[in-house]
Amino acid sequence: MRESVIRLMTRLAVQHGAVNLSQGFTDEAPHFELVWGGVAAALGGDDPRIQHLDALTLEEARTELGLTPAEFGRLPLRELLARLRNPRDRFNQYSFPFGLPELRQAIAEYTWRFYGVRPDPETQITVVLGATEGLSSVLRAVCSPGEALVIFQPFHEMYPSQSDLFGLEPRYVTLREDRARGAWHMDRDEVRAACGPGARGLVLNTPHNPTGKVFGRDDLEFIASLCRERELFAFTDEIYEHIVYDGHRHHYLAGFEGMAERTFVINSISKTGSATGWRVGWVISPEQYTPRIRAVHDTLVIQAPTPLQKGAARLLLQDEAVFRELSRPYERKRQTLVDALRKVGFAVSPPEGSYYLFADYRQVPRIGAMPPMEAAMHLIEQVGVASVPGDNFYRVGTEGNDYLRFAFCRSLESLEEAGRRLAQRLG
Repeated sequence: MRESVIRLMTRLAVQHGAVNLSQGFTDEAPHFELVWGGVAAALGGDDPRIQHLDALTLEEARTELGLTPAEFGRLPLRELLARLRNPRDRFNQYSFPFGLPELRQAIAEYTWRFYGVRPDPETQITVVLGATEGLSSVLRAVCSPGEALVIFQPFHEMYPSQSDLFGLEPRYVTLREDRARGAWHMDRDEVRAACGPGARGLVLNTPHNPTGKVFGRDDLEFIASLCRERELFAFTDEIYEHIVYDGHRHHYLAGFEGMAERTFVINSISKTGSATGWRVGWVISPEQYTPRIRAVHDTLVIQAPTPLQKGAARLLLQDEAVFRELSRPYERKRQTLVDALRKVGFAVSPPEGSYYLFADYRQVPRIGAMPPMEAAMHLIEQVGVASVPGDNFYRVGTEGNDYLRFAFCRSLESLEEAGRRLAQRLG
């Protein structure tokens, strides 16, 4: 096991005052209903008090506290909230390890609205401490040491790390960039070969980090047929499901024929709610595997934070338009960073989904001849822009040696500043 290179680059960005485009988290506020749901639960303590806080006006609060208008006007917000807080409490305490009933119900309704599949909240949904812990609990629950796990590379670095942790054999399938088409593709023969004897399942991340590939229906039909034929599990990481561009659409593999009984869906509010620090996610699993997943999850972490689960439920119950519009601000951010990188010599295929650019830096003056880590360090120390070396996303072959990954989930102002630094110090 080794330290996350992505987290390392974030720390170095802070140390050198660089614009942090290395790690996939924003510097903008999360969705307000999500935040208010957590705050109301933490202060309200029980459902009646939460409902009271939801509807409470300032004039009603003044009357409730017995204050004159002048006294109320001088009251600091912190003190006001302290006085309104419920002295009794349920929601800052332990709850069911596998998730609040209302959140599991919200997840079921959310899945039905977007994919026409309604998982059973009681027997198929487990609330977890973010998608990373969710995948860990699933792999530990359904895989045995020595079994093989098929992983597409470039990958999120947690996939091979978790394989190592649980004694699994990673088998890598390499996605390759078609520069002329501006897209990434998989070799079906390579996938078929990796899914040979000894394979337990495959990890599928779509929309994909770091390439931005959105696996289309044809690709997914092929993967589904292979899973059915070889009796493989599919572990789907779907956290970027609403961040898609140019007419691309995320498809729910568990809804394909014969896949409900062999697909484990891993998701979270981290990207959808712009709240990566909340660590609230969920697993949708075939019913017979849910008890073991819940047992592993309980043993590892007990539960996700109770008040934050209340906030997550509010987010998932928002109108569909909130989710349909989620990718719109990223479209301008994507173009801003694509233009800035191309201006100084990077070659990059605009992503179909997620919020990363996996950019070829070999024609960029000053860094083009450097190894990936050296190039990334030069950008941090001399240019003031943080990225992640491309070889961090590969275990086999040398194709990652040409790339750096940039995240464009930061504010437009941050991205424009990164572009200025790149032009002034690298162009």
